[in-house]
Amino acid sequence: MTKWGLYFFFKNSTLATYNLVIKCRKEGGIRYTVSGYGIYLSVLISNVAGAGDVSAVKIKGTRTGWLPMGRNWGQNWHINADLNHQALSFEVTSSDGVTITSYNVAPKDWNFGQTFEGKQFES
Repeated sequence: MTKWGLYFFFKNSTLATYNLVIKCRKEGGIRYTVSGYGIYLSVLISNVAGAGDVSAVKIKGTRTGWLPMGRNWGQNWHINADLNHQALSFEVTSSDGVTITSYNVAPKDWNFGQTFEGKQFES
């Protein structure tokens, strides 16, 4: 997550404040943990650098176009789509509007319960 700080200092006998935002640095790429059953697909997104929080996610199978995912809770995103036996690509947009696309993160023989690693936001 982005680190926020509220700092106080005195300037000419007046208390001044300012906010400081520090971008997150992470080792490795964004991680996608795929779970679900049948056509219900849930993806936990973790290890997100940059702004640190995700505002939108799209998923693409090798036989589909880009499909928007809905936020379930936290950083769990879900969709009802038959993406079995297709390589999966992800498009992740952070809260500061930056979008990163990771193609073919999961191979076509992926299984529920596996975790895959894609590209990472600049930090």
